[in-house]
Amino acid sequence: MKFLASITIILAVPTIIFSLWGVNVPLPFSTSEMGFIYIIGIAFICAIGAIVMLWRKDLF
Repeated sequence: MKFLASITIILAVPTIIFSLWGVNVPLPFSTSEMGFIYIIGIAFICAIGAIVMLWRKDLF
């Protein structure tokens, strides 16, 4: 159960980030040509951070 909960948390982090940038309000990187790549990078870094935190707490 700890493993499944950890996977759920890791998958939820990028979902929250992409959901925020999916709303129709002015956001950072919305006019940039490389904005989509930046958002993917931010989501990837946050997911890696969640993996590291869960790994250190022995939940993964």
